[in-house]
Amino acid sequence: MLAEVVRSPVVQAAEPRAIHRVLLAFDGSPGAWAALEQAIAVADNQRALLTIAGVVAEPRVWLGYGPAIMPYTREQMIRELEVDMERKLAAARDEVPATISVTTRLLHGKPARKIAELADSGNYDLVVAGPRKSGLLRRLCGGSVTHSLLTRSHRSVLAVKAD
Repeated sequence: MLAEVVRSPVVQAAEPRAIHRVLLAFDGSPGAWAALEQAIAVADNQRALLTIAGVVAEPRVWLGYGPAIMPYTREQMIRELEVDMERKLAAARDEVPATISVTTRLLHGKPARKIAELADSGNYDLVVAGPRKSGLLRRLCGGSVTHSLLTRSHRSVLAVKAD
């Protein structure tokens, strides 16, 4: 009697997916600088385009007891935040080697939402983000942008842990 030989199909390992476009969520924090290092390494290794994006969030005004007079208008506060973020983006861009094609984007709104929207609309293959120091206030206010990107984005997210 001959034994029947059952052969399982040969599964070939899929080739690693090429990364053509990398998006870095950048806010100037130590975690963002660590994420920049990783984004540069990935972009260099994959010969990918790198976009460094910073988000200017709507300024929040915390009032204590009694009426307060604001020395700035909302528009002035936003402009100062824009200038600060543009300075941070320029400093990050200056760290990228000349062999990597890099652009910067200044966005307005809620950081996690805006980065996720840009990642999807810009057809990015990878989003890189680093953590900010955690604390009670950050946990009470909804957590980190990196955590939100992991749940909100339809793209692969590389969460970089800063030392």
